[in-house]
Amino acid sequence: MVQNSRMSNREESRSWSTKHCEREMLKRRKKQLSENGNTPPRLAELVPESDPTDPIQLAFISDLHLFSSRCNYDRHEATVRRAVEASNVCVWGGDLFDFCWSRIGGGEVSRKAAIDWLEAWRAEFPDKTFVYLTGNHDAQAAFRESLERWARPHTQPEDLLPSDTHSDDSDSTGSAQHVRLPIRPGSVHVGLDAIRLADTLMVHGDVIEGGRHSVGLDQYRNRWAHEPATSPANLQNGLYDAAVTARLHLAAAGVAHRRRSTCLRLLHWARQQPDWMHQDIGQVVFGHTHRCLGGVHVAGIDFYNAGAAVKHVKFEPVVLPVSVSV
Repeated sequence: MVQNSRMSNREESRSWSTKHCEREMLKRRKKQLSENGNTPPRLAELVPESDPTDPIQLAFISDLHLFSSRCNYDRHEATVRRAVEASNVCVWGGDLFDFCWSRIGGGEVSRKAAIDWLEAWRAEFPDKTFVYLTGNHDAQAAFRESLERWARPHTQPEDLLPSDTHSDDSDSTGSAQHVRLPIRPGSVHVGLDAIRLADTLMVHGDVIEGGRHSVGLDQYRNRWAHEPATSPANLQNGLYDAAVTARLHLAAAGVAHRRRSTCLRLLHWARQQPDWMHQDIGQVVFGHTHRCLGGVHVAGIDFYNAGAAVKHVKFEPVVLPVSVSV
C-alpha cells in the first residue's frame, strides 16, 4: 500500500510537471505570436484620383522566391518587365523574396537586397503605382519595417494606413475601416494583406491557410520567420530542393491546393471581410499556390494566379484591364 502511494505521488508529480511545461510553452507561444503581429488583415481599396477614360492596366506578380536556390527568375525577368511596362498599377503579390532560405545572407543583408531590388523597379518606372502585398515568406516584422521606410518618401501623409490594433480576440472582421489609397504616379503602398481595385480583389493567398481568425494566419506565417542560419531550416531547405529536383513539389501543390477548392476557400475568406472589400467582385487575383490559373470561373467569379518563378513550375504574370468609375 505504501508502494502504491509512492507511485501515485510520482504520477501526480509528473502530471503537474507536464501541465506546467505545457502552460509555459503556451505562454511563450502567445508572446511569440504577439511579437509577430497578431492583427486583423490589413485591407484597402485602390481608387483613381480622377475618372479614367480607359481601363486601368493591372499587373500582378508574385512568388518569385528570389534569393532561394529553387528560384529561376532569370528565365522570367523579361516577362516580368513586359508586365510592369504594360501596367498603370503593379502589385507585387507576396513571396517575392525567400528570407528564411536565402543564399545571399541572413538578416539585414537579404532585406537590403530586397529593398534595392524594389527600388530599382520604382526608380525605372516612376509613373507607376506600386503595391506590395505580404506573403508567408516575406512576413518578417523586420522586412515589413524596411518596406515602410522605403515607401515613406513616396506616400502622402493622408495615405498612411491606420495603426494596427492589438487585441486577443480580434478576428478578420475587426478591420472594418474603409481605407482608400490613391492611384497616383509614383505612389507606393505597402503593409497590406489584400487590396481591391474596382471589381478585382488581390491577395497573396496564404489567408486560406489560417482559418477564420487572424491568429491562424500569424501562426502559419511564423513558420518562415526564422533566419537562414538555423540548422533545421537548412535541413528542410535541402529536402525541399531534392523534392523540386524530383518534381515532387508539383504533386504536393496539386493535392494541397486543388483548383476549385482553393478558389472557394478564397471566396469564403473574402466574404468574412468587411462588405466594401468583397461585394460585387468579379475577379480574384492571387498567388501562393504555385498553380497558374488564367481566369478559371468558379461561383460566378474569375480566378487568376501567376504560378511561381520556381524550377519546373509554370509562371506567367497576370495582366488585366480593369474598368474603373469614380
